Amino acid sequence: MSEDNLETFRDSLEAFDRRDKASWLEARHTDFEVITSSQWPQGDVRGRDAAWDFYVTIADMFERRPGSDDIEVMEGGPDRVVVHQRNDARGGESGVNVEVDYWIVVSFRDGKMIRDQWFESRDEALEAAGLPG
Repeated sequence: MSEDNLETFRDSLEAFDRRDKASWLEARHTDFEVITSSQWPQGDVRGRDAAWDFYVTIADMFERRPGSDDIEVMEGGPDRVVVHQRNDARGGESGVNVEVDYWIVVSFRDGKMIRDQWFESRDEALEAAGLPG
């Protein structure tokens, strides 16, 4: 895995947690897109600004439970990283407990993220990244 891609990905996560939109956008290619999970009611998202708004809206709907964040990053080839994100959250308005457990294949072009593609299972994500299950 490219160390530069890994660093870009981690810096982007930190920027998002700080709600530093300028830094988050800088890590993304101008043609950035989010391909959502087939289980989500929201369709795919095109464009960096639209993706920022999409992710902030989702994050603001939930309260993360302290200590529940678990993010695993693995090699996905020279232009990808595969991410497993798992955490426990609570609906901000409903108070309903929710487990967030998704896999994301993050693709890079020219050193910037160009696509986040979300999956429900490890096998689906590894297959999409061209890796053995």
